[in-house]
Amino acid sequence: MKKVLVKLASFLLLFVFAYANDANLSEESVIEANLPKQKSIFLSYEEVPQKVYVGQVFPIKIKALIANKDFEDITSSFENYDIASLEILNPDAKWQWYSDNIFYNTYYIKVNTKEASFPELSFHLLFENRVIESETLHKAQTNIIELNKDKHFSSVIANSLEINKYKTTYYDDENYIIVIEMEADTSNLEDFSLQWVSRDGIDSKTTNLPFSKIFYYAIVPEHVKEFSFTYFNLLDDNFKKITLPILVDEDKVSTQIGLNPKESSLQIYRYALLGLMSLLFIYFYLKRGKIIYIVLLLFTLGLGIYEELPIHSVKIQENSKVRILPTENSTIFYTVDRPMYAEKLGNKNQYIKVLLPNEKIGWIKESDVISY
Repeated sequence: MKKVLVKLASFLLLFVFAYANDANLSEESVIEANLPKQKSIFLSYEEVPQKVYVGQVFPIKIKALIANKDFEDITSSFENYDIASLEILNPDAKWQWYSDNIFYNTYYIKVNTKEASFPELSFHLLFENRVIESETLHKAQTNIIELNKDKHFSSVIANSLEINKYKTTYYDDENYIIVIEMEADTSNLEDFSLQWVSRDGIDSKTTNLPFSKIFYYAIVPEHVKEFSFTYFNLLDDNFKKITLPILVDEDKVSTQIGLNPKESSLQIYRYALLGLMSLLFIYFYLKRGKIIYIVLLLFTLGLGIYEELPIHSVKIQENSKVRILPTENSTIFYTVDRPMYAEKLGNKNQYIKVLLPNEKIGWIKESDVISY
């Protein structure tokens, strides 16, 4: 009986101990659950300009200190900003590991209005494609300034701008066309435009941030001897002027946009001469009555009609793209909506220069021609 009582007492002690231990564990779990989760993401701005100009492209560098090694990927996005006032040019830029638990990312931002405000950055750590922790970097503050502009300001704001090469050719009897290849560092080069030219535009552009390159064209009056423009240099915080002497290339049918051979002064002189000859032949026929003057008159009229016939007619297939210049990346300014005939004005590098029935002049690919 004594042994039974000892065993029973031992069992009761073990039960009380186990219950007390479970109670303590439960209490600890409740306390742990109620404790705030420890933060492991710390975000900060490393580089933010104190002032920016409307139209400017600038970088912001962000640092992420992550006190957590149990993640597989990082994602981030910008929120709470007006996309019309401010553009993120590389929103998908990847975070770069620097050392230990430090990561950096550089975003390029373009400000379009004086009222623009910086966005917030939403930062996420992922494990097995699931967000395990997030953090928000609040808006940075900067002063936005609008530049005073004149007709020679190109609207470009850049750390630097260089002219690689340029070419000037005849556009018509009163104007030249100048095509310029230029590149810039940390700039809004795609906004290049001048008020004082009669027509201009960006034919093609390439961007590899922070660098960009464009092919710009402009139509300028023939009396202009220099092509001048300014841009705002961020490093000097001042306007810089670039002047290019206009040296005309006599190659009239190489790459210019709109020269129509039938509109040249030489062609006008031909028409005038043919008209004068016709009048003379009529006068001599009426005065002398010889049939030879009628033959010469018909020959002259036939020559005039021949001058009006297409130089070389080509048939263009539907949906053909008409480009400003004979290059693959050139601006497409017109799409042929149906098969049509056009005048062939020249050819270069597997492209044909054509005069369309609507008087538009441009370049099409040789493969777009159905028949000659």
